[in-house]
Amino acid sequence: MNVNVILDQLRHIAATKNSGWRTLPPAAYSSEALYELEKSKIFKSGWVCVAREDQVPTAGDYLTVEVAGEPVMLVRDHDGELRALSNVCRHRWMRLCEGSGNTERLVCPYHAWTYRLDGSLQGAPEMSKTPGFDASQIALPRIRHEVWRGFVYVNIDGAAADLKPQLTDLEPMVESYGVDDWRVAHTVDCGEYPWDWKVMQDNGECYHHIGAHAETFERNYPARQIYTECSEAWLTTVSPCRKESLRTGDDGHGYAPGEFEPVDGLAEWQRESFFLIYVLPNFFIYLQPDYGLNMRVFPVSAGRIRMLVDVMLPPKNFEAPNFESGVKNIVDFFKRFNDEDVFVNSRVQTGLCSEFATPAPLSHLEEHNMHVAWWIASRLTTDGESAS
Repeated sequence: MNVNVILDQLRHIAATKNSGWRTLPPAAYSSEALYELEKSKIFKSGWVCVAREDQVPTAGDYLTVEVAGEPVMLVRDHDGELRALSNVCRHRWMRLCEGSGNTERLVCPYHAWTYRLDGSLQGAPEMSKTPGFDASQIALPRIRHEVWRGFVYVNIDGAAADLKPQLTDLEPMVESYGVDDWRVAHTVDCGEYPWDWKVMQDNGECYHHIGAHAETFERNYPARQIYTECSEAWLTTVSPCRKESLRTGDDGHGYAPGEFEPVDGLAEWQRESFFLIYVLPNFFIYLQPDYGLNMRVFPVSAGRIRMLVDVMLPPKNFEAPNFESGVKNIVDFFKRFNDEDVFVNSRVQTGLCSEFATPAPLSHLEEHNMHVAWWIASRLTTDGESAS
């Protein structure tokens, strides 16, 4: 399908705020031309969560990600400042670092150009005879970033409105968890998956507990009990636990089953539910009373993503006698329900390419999908832009 036909359909969704409660058109999930527009109008012009701040805690620590094809590096410099830098050498475009680690300086593996942790160029072998070369004028570009509740977000083009004011209304819902101080206990690198980032975002609803997660989530967190709240830049879903599945804490109050004692000071709904926070576009923060998951999704191409998942714990749980077994159980549970999602998402991506695929009607339990479809459509059709 021609991308301008897709954009006309998206304009209708945006103009009506998706009042018809329909999905995006199936062709939107596999169009390379639309993906190019998504890179510029969503992933590079907006805020994308790339990590937790505690994943680069000490001087020399670095962590790399790729945001819609743009190599990004988080690094803690010798003054303790967190920096987001381009992960591309200023000489001939080699990627400087891979994965995560600790280093005294950033050395390009191609021609050994060397950068300080603040991104300034320290050394460039055999460049003294190059006309006009001035090392003091060369540095890795800084990428704008903000930290919200310990989560690090980057804005590639540097022109987005400030992030924190957009999340003000979220504050009362997360304050009592104390997630600012939570730390990553384990990261699961899921690698690449053969489905579009929008398929992953669609899968964020809890309606599919009834089918795909009948043996994992539905038995404790029935889909029919969820409630969703939508805002401009974010949305949330609360999934209450069945009363008969609640455990009783040391204080005599019930809480949703987990691996550790719940955080002190939570409201009843927080103790007895799991809580999903979506700061669009790249998936969600999952909070239980005793642990959390930071699920980061990065598009690779139309119809392909990479996913990283961080297990986060409140500080006290790192000292719990069952710390290691508790983290293992959380990871095992994630892998169980993720396998269920892999099964459905890979087949959904295939089904989207069917000659008979059409925009689908949404249940009242899929308010998440209704809002996300509108959000994506409105951003891709701003200023009436089209692609060829």
